[in-house]
Amino acid sequence: MKKTSRSGIFWGVSLIIIALLLIVDAVGTKMGFLDIGGLPVLRIIIGGLCVSWAIYAGVHGNLWAIFFPLGLVLLLFEDEIARLFNNPSGTDLYSVWLVLGVALLLSIGTYTLGFHREKEELEKKDKLGKNNLSAVVKYIDCTDFGTKDVGNNLGSMAVYFENTEKYEGGGVLCVGNNLGNATVYIPENWCAELKVDHNLGACYNFGKSGGYERSVVIRVKSNLGKFSVVRVGEEARAEEDHDNDDGE
Repeated sequence: MKKTSRSGIFWGVSLIIIALLLIVDAVGTKMGFLDIGGLPVLRIIIGGLCVSWAIYAGVHGNLWAIFFPLGLVLLLFEDEIARLFNNPSGTDLYSVWLVLGVALLLSIGTYTLGFHREKEELEKKDKLGKNNLSAVVKYIDCTDFGTKDVGNNLGSMAVYFENTEKYEGGGVLCVGNNLGNATVYIPENWCAELKVDHNLGACYNFGKSGGYERSVVIRVKSNLGKFSVVRVGEEARAEEDHDNDDGE
C-alpha cells in the first residue's frame, strides 16, 4: 500500500467527515448541541470545511480544485442566498445539476489551462528508484539536475553527486526514507538547504553552513529512520557529532 502524506491523510479524513455530515443533514437527524436557536450549525461546519478545502487547493496552485467545494457551499446555503435576492423559497434560484455542471466545466477548463502546479512538479521529477531491504549507492548526474526523487525503505542508502563542475544551481533532491538509514554526500564547496518532515527519527545536516559556491535543496520525508547530509571530506567530523548527539 502506498504511503500517504500527512496532508493527504488530513484531507482524506476531512472529505469523509464532510460526506458523513451531509448524510446527517440530509436525513434531518437532530444532534443535540448542534441545534442552537435554529442556527444551521451543522451546515456551517460543513461549509467551513469546504471553504478550507478550496483555500488549501488555491494556495497550493491547484485552482481547478476550488470549484466543487465552493459549489457545495452554494448548495448548502441556497435558502440563505435566496433570501439575499428576495426569493423566500429559494427553490428557483439554481438547481443542483446547474451548480455541479458549472463546477465540472470550470474544473476541466482551468485544469486544461495548466492550473495544477503539484502535478507538473511531479511530472518533472527524475525518479532514481527505490531501495528496499538492501544497501545501495546512488549517483546523481549534475549535468542535468532538475528535480530528482529517491526512496529508501528498510535499507541503507548513500547518495553521491557526479559531474559537479557542471552544476548550475537550482537542484532539488526529494528523499523518502522509511525505517532506514539514508545519507546524502554533497561536494566540499556546496551547502544544503534541508526541508524535513519526519516522524520518530533522527536528522543531521552537516552541510548547512553558508558561504559556499553552490547550494542544493533537499526535501525529506522520513519515518522511523535516520537521515544525514554530509559534506564530502567531513565524514569523520560528522560521525563524531553523531556519537556526541547519541550520548547526550
